[in-house]
Amino acid sequence: MSALRTVLKLMFVVVVAASIAGVVMLVKRPKDAGPISVDEWPDVPRNPDSE
Repeated sequence: MSALRTVLKLMFVVVVAASIAGVVMLVKRPKDAGPISVDEWPDVPRNPDSE
């Protein structure tokens, strides 16, 4: 019976940790994950030193 309680407590801790990790990943996810069209690209001048 003691081993069963230990396993249940461990499973509870794992579920709580996974829930917290899921919330953290959800919060850190970028807001605008959609594709960027060519019209929205910033105008960046060419670097002559890169050639």
